[in-house]
This record gives sequence, C-alpha cells and structure tokens, in this order.
Amino acid sequence: MVVDDPRRLADALGRARDAGRIGLDTEFFRERTYRARLCLAQIATPDELFLVDPLAEVDMAPVAAVIEDPAVEVVVHAGGQDIEIFHEQYGVTATRIFDVQRAAGFAGHGASLPYGGLVSEVLGVSLEKGESYTDWCRRPLTGAQLTYAADDVRWLLPVADKLNAAIEALGRTPWVEEEMQAIEQAASRSVSIDDAWRKVGGRGSLSGRAIAVLRELAWWREQTAKERDIPRGWVVRDASLVEMARRAPADKAALGRIRGVNAKEVERSWRDIASAVDKGRSAAPVVTSQGPPRNAQMRARMLSGIGDALVRARCEHAKMASELVTTRGETEALIAEVVSGELDATHHRLLKGWRRELAGDALVELARGRIAVKAIDRPPYVEEVRV
Repeated sequence: MVVDDPRRLADALGRARDAGRIGLDTEFFRERTYRARLCLAQIATPDELFLVDPLAEVDMAPVAAVIEDPAVEVVVHAGGQDIEIFHEQYGVTATRIFDVQRAAGFAGHGASLPYGGLVSEVLGVSLEKGESYTDWCRRPLTGAQLTYAADDVRWLLPVADKLNAAIEALGRTPWVEEEMQAIEQAASRSVSIDDAWRKVGGRGSLSGRAIAVLRELAWWREQTAKERDIPRGWVVRDASLVEMARRAPADKAALGRIRGVNAKEVERSWRDIASAVDKGRSAAPVVTSQGPPRNAQMRARMLSGIGDALVRARCEHAKMASELVTTRGETEALIAEVVSGELDATHHRLLKGWRRELAGDALVELARGRIAVKAIDRPPYVEEVRV
C-alpha cells in the first residue's frame, strides 16, 4: 500500500502498533545536503507492507513516534542512518532496535552481509536489485521502484525470526541486546563541538594549540553547513581547515592566502572564521594521547598478527563473525597498552561486555605471555596453549 495522506498513515501505523513490531527501511538523498532528505519510508508488519511517501506532504512525525515507542520493536538492516534521519528531523530516540545485519554475526553468518545476501543465506530467497542507484526524490515512482522498495522490508521480520531462534539456541541473547543498545545510542547521538574536530582528516600533525583552533573552526563549519543545509566539505574542505588551524589567520587577507579556501567563502565568512580562530587561540591547548612508547608499539605490531589469529580461532569455534568483535587496529592498540604497562580498560571496547568474555581477556593474557598459540592441522588451524 502506498500511503500518501494522513488518514491512511494513521490507519497503517495503528495496525503496526497492534503488531508490536515493524520492519523499517528508508530511501533518502544526501549528496548535496547536510541533512538526509527522506524520500520514502517502507514499513512491514507481519501481515502488511506500507510505502509512506513524505514528498506527498505527509507528516512523518507519527512514523517517528512509532520508532520511539518502547512497545514496538523496529527491525532494520544496517539501519543506523535510517534511525538517524528520524532523530535529526524529529528528535526521537529509538529504544528497541533489532539490526539483522549485526545480529547475523552472532548466529554464524557474516556481520556485514548486504541485505540480498542475508535474505538468500537465511531464507533461500533471491532478490532483484535493479534500482540501487535510482532517484528516489523523483515522482511519480515506477512500478519497479515500488517493488524494489517493498522487497527491502518484505523479508526483514522473517529473517529476524530465524536469527533470533539461532541466537537464543546459542545462549547469546544478552550479547545481542548489548550490541543493539550500542546501535541505538550511536544513531541517536547529535554532533557536539568535541565530535566535529575529530572527524577532520589530516589533523595528526597539529600541535595541541593548533587543535584548539581546529576545534573552534570545525564547530563553525558544522554549524554553517547545518544552517545552509549543504555538505561540510562544501563550506571548507578538511585539508584547508587543517591549514587554517595551523596558520590561525587573523584577518581576511591572511585567510585568502590559504590554499583551497573559496574566495566567496572568504568574503562571506572571514569575520566568523577570525572569531573562531581567536577563541581557539585563547583556549587551553587540546591534550591528545601520545600513545604507548615506540618500543611498545613495535612489540604490539608484531604481536597483533598472533592476536588476530587467536581472535579468529575463538570466533570460528563460537560460530561468530570475527569482524563483529574487533579490528586489527583495536587489537594492536590494546596489546600496546598492555606491554607498556599502561592499560586503561575504559579505552577499549574489547574489554567491555561480551567482547571481553569472548576474546578481550585472552588478548591481554597473550600480550602478558601467559597464552601461546600453536599450529594444528584441523580447523581453526591454531590452538591456544597456557604458558
């Protein structure tokens, strides 16, 4: 059902609330805007499919209210951006998310399978994916577009049911609940002044004082992009922002000499930029972590390969997707702190919750020389040995 008026939407959402769970997907456009432009919302209940058209001047606030309703489970596939759209536009916080892509990693599947691959692997159903790069903002939508959009939610609930059964049989329901709470928190988090500068690439060579300037400049850019509803890079690119932080231009002429800063932007914003620079120069330098000593980093680089083998072996034995547990960089960072004698468990998600139980503590023991790994001739081809 294509829903394009408030009365039909109210009826559809009433049935969704009665069901107590929905499958959700969205189609949106973000290439030229700061905020994603919602073009279509697809909702599935156990018995019905609804395609809600926000471009038909339908108020999407009732959909947002259902997403926030703790009595309704919202099933998604890689749904962080879908939930983020409703948080940005309506301020809602999802409270009962079940992401089938992430959950698949706890049930013996990969944790990064595309939707079609997951549906095929779990249900044996093949999907047509001919509208991946379609313009969802253009109207009218074609029959092929509507079918594609409907298929994106048609199988979400059956896939979730299969995964839940497998997860429960493995005794991992608490692990999955912990992971879903992390997804909810990430999707409902607004960008802060301390987040904005950390997203700027190429800042690694800046001093603490220059980072204090970058912090203010990045926040100015964030607010400007939001106000104009354009991508951040259309205001000032990262490389130019870093150079601005390095040089701290105090006037229009100095700003104009920085490579990559558009002349129109200089004319339009130099006062605001100079104010941000002045505020940053007056602030205390930003203290960034220096990391473990160089010799500890070298030891960790060598040991991380063994640590990676240990994690993969544990994951294969547990029928878990290893990419869900950690990355090579996280493993190396943890080992570096252990061998340097400066371990702070609060810095590492590997030492929290189910990850610690599955692999984190073992990695610490490996780094301390209390666990070794030997080669064997059967899967997973390596075996832990207590030292």
